[in-house]
Amino acid sequence: MHRLFFVLSCLLSPLTLTCGLAAPAPSNSMPIVTNFNKLLEPGRHLVTFHIDDHLRKFSFVTPIGFKPDKPLPIVFFFHGAGGSATQAIRTYGWAEKANAENFFAVFPEGLSALPELGGPLHVWRDERSDTVTDVNDVHFFEELLNKLEAVLPIDSRRVYVTGFSNGAGMTFTLGAHFSKRIAAIAPVSSQSFTRIDSLARPLPVYYLIGTVDPLIPYHGGKSHLLALPFGKDYEYTPVQESVDAWVRLDGCPSQPQVLSHQNGVRVLRYGPGRNNSEVIFTTVEGNGHHWPGTIEPLPHAICGPTLDPFNATDAIWAFFKAHPMAD
Repeated sequence: MHRLFFVLSCLLSPLTLTCGLAAPAPSNSMPIVTNFNKLLEPGRHLVTFHIDDHLRKFSFVTPIGFKPDKPLPIVFFFHGAGGSATQAIRTYGWAEKANAENFFAVFPEGLSALPELGGPLHVWRDERSDTVTDVNDVHFFEELLNKLEAVLPIDSRRVYVTGFSNGAGMTFTLGAHFSKRIAAIAPVSSQSFTRIDSLARPLPVYYLIGTVDPLIPYHGGKSHLLALPFGKDYEYTPVQESVDAWVRLDGCPSQPQVLSHQNGVRVLRYGPGRNNSEVIFTTVEGNGHHWPGTIEPLPHAICGPTLDPFNATDAIWAFFKAHPMAD
């Protein structure tokens, strides 16, 4: 397995992108800082800090119109396997959305698939059943949120998490662990691997996936590519099972309402559930492993078609705005 990860890391040159496997972006003009108080200054920041014997990184956007006397929402975005904090901040439109809508945006960076060897293949440990690792990304998120809340005026009722591919799997996992701190989640192009049977509070979910995703087969089965970041074939369950699991966790009706179905985009609503929660399940007919509206489409040969019938970042932010945590 070490050899497999080494080969894959070498293949991920700065000019190579694979689905959910985005080569880390070249360094940009963001200064690297270690002082969280710097985040009080409007702009983009690249931050490093130590936790659990690891040096961790994240990019951060403090909106241009930020005033420290007003609590703001915060959105965490988790990149796909092989991505990075800098790649994520420039790719999915969340930095621009943070400035336009006046919220904080955080882009955490995963550790190498083999931390002892290093390398560019940054991944998230999303608790799928065959993952064995001493890296605890759940604890990393908890400590990062604690540190940010200690410095910034964050609206604790409007903490949101979203992510793509491996980052979407991590989004599901964090929602399950921190439903008392996260107001809503929005995973794109993965499945839910968490094995938690109940939530501390019902959690609104916006779940988006393409119907011909070769890496996350809509009807289940083996991925067309090695199930990175864990180095072996992975047998996926049908996507509907992830939907049904969160419908049960939120106490929603098992039969959905069709909110819309046009231009190949079908939007189903399961709800209302407990505490007026809901699960919104959006599918894009004919779309592959792709975040609709991204500025960085991934190779068709590996990820399938890249369709953009709407902007996923806009849709997810609208969902988040509609779902602050109840008082």
